[in-house]
Amino acid sequence: MTASPPAYALDDASLLRQCEVSTSTSGGPGGQHANKTASAVRISHRATGAVAQCHDHRDRLRNQQDALHRLRIRIAAATRGASDPAWLEPYRNGRQIALGANAREFHLVAAAALDALAAAAGSLADAAAALRLSTTQYARLLTADADIRAAADAIRAANGLSAVRP
Repeated sequence: MTASPPAYALDDASLLRQCEVSTSTSGGPGGQHANKTASAVRISHRATGAVAQCHDHRDRLRNQQDALHRLRIRIAAATRGASDPAWLEPYRNGRQIALGANAREFHLVAAAALDALAAAAGSLADAAAALRLSTTQYARLLTADADIRAAADAIRAANGLSAVRP
């Protein structure tokens, strides 16, 4: 029997079944159309307590997609041990990763990076070597998103090390 994938690696429908979703009106873009429809979205993951919201767009579906992206990153930052280093392979270019924090699957790469850091007792050099990345590239990956950086800093602090510097 295979283990189920971590919540952040589930498809959108499966992840949403584990969440509470609420909509509301909000300010933001839209001019005279703002506050007329419930386009703002807030998603709470029941198992981890992670919450993400988005009210950047006038379209509720687009806000939901952006909130789901943010939620996946927050769940990946909060959970350890369920990632697969193979998730880096599609984005690998030698010892670098060609992927930014806004990329659709950034959460998968970030989860693998954080799990490697935890396994290496917070050592950037050891974790980067385990993932076959340069230390500089690895540090950039860990600091590309505020939630991932906070999780990396927490792992390093738990091992008596200073915060990650890009």
